[in-house]
Amino acid sequence: MKLVRTREEWQVLEARGKRWFLLRYGVLGRGLPLGLLCALAVEASLGGDFPEALRSPRFLRTLALGIAVFSASGSLTANVTWNLYARRFGGGDAR
Repeated sequence: MKLVRTREEWQVLEARGKRWFLLRYGVLGRGLPLGLLCALAVEASLGGDFPEALRSPRFLRTLALGIAVFSASGSLTANVTWNLYARRFGGGDAR
C-alpha cells in the first residue's frame, strides 16, 4: 500500500482519482500477485506436475478464486486507506 506522508504526495494521488488508486493498490498491487502466489502454493501442495498443471482447469479455477478474493480484500483495504488519507489531508471524497 502506498504510504503518503505529505499533502503534496496526497494531491498527486488524489489527482489520479479513487478508481485508479483502488485498481493500482487493490487489484494490481494485491489481488493479482497474491492470487497467483496462492494458486501456485495450492497446486504445489497438491503435488501438481509443473508446468503442465498450470494449464489444468483445477489450477485455473483456483487462480480465478484467489484473484477474486485478494482483489476484493485489497480493494477494501485500499478504499479504507483512501478515506483515511482524504480525512487527514482533505479532499478525496472522504465519505
